[in-house]
Amino acid sequence: MEIFKECYVSPWSFIDHFYFLIFFFHLLKDCVFTKNFSDTSLHVYWTGSLRIYNCDSCCKRWYFTFNGAECSGPLPIDGIVYMWKGSGRKDLHRVRHIEGHCNNIHRGKVRVGFWVGNCAGYGNADAHTGWKSVSRIFIEEVPKAQA
Repeated sequence: MEIFKECYVSPWSFIDHFYFLIFFFHLLKDCVFTKNFSDTSLHVYWTGSLRIYNCDSCCKRWYFTFNGAECSGPLPIDGIVYMWKGSGRKDLHRVRHIEGHCNNIHRGKVRVGFWVGNCAGYGNADAHTGWKSVSRIFIEEVPKAQA
């Protein structure tokens, strides 16, 4: 019975940096998890390097999906990186952590995806994920939070 899973992403396996010249939203990694019960939640988190580069007033959003859809119960699980002034000078890679719970996910196989895209109201920016270190996605089946 699977109640916890860790997916590894090796350094340099992400090439989203180059794809952002063309694509606005990009699946970085997905992991298939077997959920055992219908009345539980999935607790997910990402830890790894994220950055945006060479732009002013720019923003990128990293987020989780469950079978292709963002979490709606209770809320999306996401994080952003925003930079006010960075044109020609800022290239700061930082380890970041994005975490949350998602309810109302059926029992059985669940495809958990980790994506990068544009922030609402902002144009495209050069994003990079997973530079020179192993990144991880953790998935855990847990009891639903108390109301």
